[in-house]
Amino acid sequence: MKKLLFLPIILICLSSFSQNLQLRANLPYPSIPLANIGGYVDSLSNEYALVGTYDGLDIVDVTIPTNPVIKFSVPGVASDWREVKTYRKFAYVTTEGGGGLTIIDMSLLPDTVIYKQYTGDGSISGQLNTIHALHCDTSMGFLYLYGSNINFGNTLFFDLTDPWNPVYSGEYSFPTGGSDAYVHDGYALNDTLYEAHINSGFFAVVDVRNKSNPVLLATQTTPTTFTHNTWLSDNHKTLFTTDENSGSFLAAYDISDLTNIKELSRFQTSPGSGVIIHNTHILNDFAITSWYKDGVVITDVSRPRNPIEVGKYDTYTQGSGNGFNGCWGVYPFLRSGTIVASDIDNGLFVLTPNYVRGCYLEGAVSDSITSALIIGANIVVQTTTLSVVSDGLGEYRTGTAVTGTYDVRISKGGYVTKTITGVQLTNGVLTILDVQLVPLQLGSVSGTITDSITNQPLSNAIILLEGNDVSYTATTSSTGSFTFPSVFIQDYTVYTGKWGYRTKCSTVTLALGMILDEEISEGYYDDFNIDLGWTVNGSSPNSWERGDPIGTYNGIGIEVNPEDDVTGDCGNKCFVTDNGGIPFNYSDVDNGNTILKSPVFDATIYSSPVLKYYRRYLDINGSGTPNDTMIITLSNGSASVVLKNIGPNDPTNGTWQQDTFLIQNFITPTSNMQLSIEVNDRTPGNILEGAFDLFEISGNLISNVRNENSVSSSIIVFPNPFQKEIELRFMLNKIDSPGLIFIKDMLGKTVYEKVLSGNENSFRIGGLLKTGVYILGIKTNSGLFVKKIIKE
Repeated sequence: MKKLLFLPIILICLSSFSQNLQLRANLPYPSIPLANIGGYVDSLSNEYALVGTYDGLDIVDVTIPTNPVIKFSVPGVASDWREVKTYRKFAYVTTEGGGGLTIIDMSLLPDTVIYKQYTGDGSISGQLNTIHALHCDTSMGFLYLYGSNINFGNTLFFDLTDPWNPVYSGEYSFPTGGSDAYVHDGYALNDTLYEAHINSGFFAVVDVRNKSNPVLLATQTTPTTFTHNTWLSDNHKTLFTTDENSGSFLAAYDISDLTNIKELSRFQTSPGSGVIIHNTHILNDFAITSWYKDGVVITDVSRPRNPIEVGKYDTYTQGSGNGFNGCWGVYPFLRSGTIVASDIDNGLFVLTPNYVRGCYLEGAVSDSITSALIIGANIVVQTTTLSVVSDGLGEYRTGTAVTGTYDVRISKGGYVTKTITGVQLTNGVLTILDVQLVPLQLGSVSGTITDSITNQPLSNAIILLEGNDVSYTATTSSTGSFTFPSVFIQDYTVYTGKWGYRTKCSTVTLALGMILDEEISEGYYDDFNIDLGWTVNGSSPNSWERGDPIGTYNGIGIEVNPEDDVTGDCGNKCFVTDNGGIPFNYSDVDNGNTILKSPVFDATIYSSPVLKYYRRYLDINGSGTPNDTMIITLSNGSASVVLKNIGPNDPTNGTWQQDTFLIQNFITPTSNMQLSIEVNDRTPGNILEGAFDLFEISGNLISNVRNENSVSSSIIVFPNPFQKEIELRFMLNKIDSPGLIFIKDMLGKTVYEKVLSGNENSFRIGGLLKTGVYILGIKTNSGLFVKKIIKE
């Protein structure tokens, strides 16, 4: 029964992430996928990993952790699924491949093993064929089989008084039948059964003292409704569950009162990645869990309302995120403390854990004036990835595996942000940090938005205030004015824009009754932090969205949706197709197209208009060959031209890329132009995403230089263009008083300003100006005169 195939042992010191888990050895299985894993200690204290393989079960001596040796191989029907549990000196192996239950007598180790196939006795004699999973109640000497071919997955009971000859003792069928009846896995202790009903997404607690008449005690839905695995805490008061789907959790439930089961917490090792949890085990208030593409994770669950990750070893270096590759199972119960783990793709891993307790940080956030608890406050432990939100009772819980001194930032919209420095966190110690936040004052803010060149008010312009966890938006009236009647007085980023003007941003500290006047310059610049009227249509349900992009990743670590917008613009927003979404392959563009269209723009305000933007196109393998497109089209009201037709072979696939076009080289510039960006899923199965940011038209601006009234008839400007200075002459004996003369650059910045006294007849100005295009303005009681001037 010994394997003749020699499998080399490889010690890995590559890029696998490791925390408090030391790799001792990796035993690869070339071309042989692994399934679940168990463990056993013989009478001589030799330790073994029981490794489920595609074609049976390997018994691997791991007594010397750095030198695992395959001692015996027990053959089985070929199958991707194989589970193993032990009772006394016997191992029980299940598979969905058929052949019933494999029973292995290991009492003769290290010399040999004996095995046989068991297909049932009594009323199910010869009927037991396929079985998904199993568990042994070692306290009572019973074996439980789940997901078998008998009665659509009912849980089957077997008496192990004689472990070599199990005796069928009954079964449990869930009362509602149907898909609810199928039990995928479970845990049993002291004649209480905790079943995982994967299809319907709940666990069931069943009293099985009377094997002929089991009694249902309680049920509870789990977070992502695909309940795969259950395991009881050491004190039997908390049940831990896993859901075997993307973005799932290790969840904890208080089951001390089965009439009132309470969810205590949800834990993810890589939030947002879509990684799938598989099997968890509890040892000394640590959850040792296999997370497919993230490997083995140790979580301190001694405070089940505050689970803290304290150990990790990534067995799957080929990628991350959603998908059923990587670590299938982990076994942490060997006497030496050695942990063995099975990776579907990369073989057996032997690990030495360093079990450390978390540094627990807990507290409550309240109002400093009213003492009312604050719900939804953000608590961030700086220089770490720890970020939590206070719950419905104003309480928060977090922690780290690393002792140290940290700064903790607490914020909530409507309150002054507080940073508490020098918070000492220590392994195994609970640090209580209750925080009171000072409420911000409320006040009104008003102002106007004007054209930076003409100083004329702009109607229907948009102003957005973004502050700490709050934002406010207003649109100007016909006189260019706006009012925020009640805003929190604090620092804000102010975004101001209107289609046909360049969006701008600035940082402002508001004060009570503040007048907030803003100027914007004519042109086209949109970084999508405010809504300037771009439209979306198309046949795909997964369409363009404006927002802060949420990164998603496929099974090998490729960024599908971008995590960030283009750097260098204001804010963090852009357009992205079906922003975020877990899993990534359900939230890309599918079954049609989605088209993003700009509002109509006037390119004739520039002498040589240049169109610029950033776009991101991604089309990669899913279940089909990539052939999808991003098509960017420019129209002028009477004709259209395709500027870009991007396909999967484009070298920019999956990256932000800027495109620049001199419009007149492609189409005649008009005042009725529009840009469209179409992302088209041509064949189902590929992964398709698009993103778009930082739209801009640049060039020499030739509009917004106009005379507002008859004041222009009294002013002469010459020479223009000029090289040294330009001369202004007023044809009347005296200009209206008071008055103002100013020069602005083409971005609206004032570079020269002079108050008119009322008796001047001429000026010579511009000697200090650099070469370029400027706007000269003269404003008096009679009106406004503006003119473009050029210094050569």
